[in-house]
Amino acid sequence: MTRSDIISLHIPLTNETRNILNAEAFAKMKDGVRIICAARGGVIDEAALLAALESGKVAAAGLDVFIAEPPGLTALVAHPRVVCTPHIGAQTVEAQERTAIDIGSEVLAALKGEALRWRVA
Repeated sequence: MTRSDIISLHIPLTNETRNILNAEAFAKMKDGVRIICAARGGVIDEAALLAALESGKVAAAGLDVFIAEPPGLTALVAHPRVVCTPHIGAQTVEAQERTAIDIGSEVLAALKGEALRWRVA
């Protein structure tokens, strides 16, 4: 992390990854680092990221997830060196087709009394 020009996060939000990029982590990074997060809201301490952007430690950030969704017009979202996009990777034609197939398969399995792949306990 101390030599990286770009850090891109693609991790789940767990107790271990919550605020994995925090003030301490930003302090160890190379000046001018660029941050990309397409993971989950909460893996970046948003206040620490804003401070790192303001100080110049972080040159730019690309975000599509936030602690609060939708984030509203926060100082981070409005920052001139932040690009925000919606977290809608599952909204492609292919993803929607796969979702429809999975749902149909689950409904049929439930009606047949079979084990469910996507069961939520």
